[in-house]
Amino acid sequence: MLRQLRQDIGAVSPAYGLMDGFDAFMNVIEPAPTLKARLFHVQQQVHEAVVATLREETGAPADPLPLLVGGQLAWIESTVVGYITRAMTAGGRATTVSREALVLLDEIEELLGDKVLTYAVRED
Repeated sequence: MLRQLRQDIGAVSPAYGLMDGFDAFMNVIEPAPTLKARLFHVQQQVHEAVVATLREETGAPADPLPLLVGGQLAWIESTVVGYITRAMTAGGRATTVSREALVLLDEIEELLGDKVLTYAVRED
């Protein structure tokens, strides 16, 4: 997941808000409680899907580790997307914000232990 996140951000993917006009989009979302709630709900669904995938990939339905690692992955994605959102709505340029977000991702990765970094790794 970290590899794909790094790749997408490095490619200045609009899926992460790295595009011109993202600030206008967020200016519609921010004052609308229902839209903000929907975004939060989507984040929760993604988290649940990651945990379910980890359980399936590891064959560990009762093990707490998929839940814990899934929480770490959700935190990473949320932190990076939050950073990108704030930087883009403050007038940042997508290419610049992308590079800054990659530095942030490096810092995050340094905080993680081997147990998280090597959990359920797929070989490409």
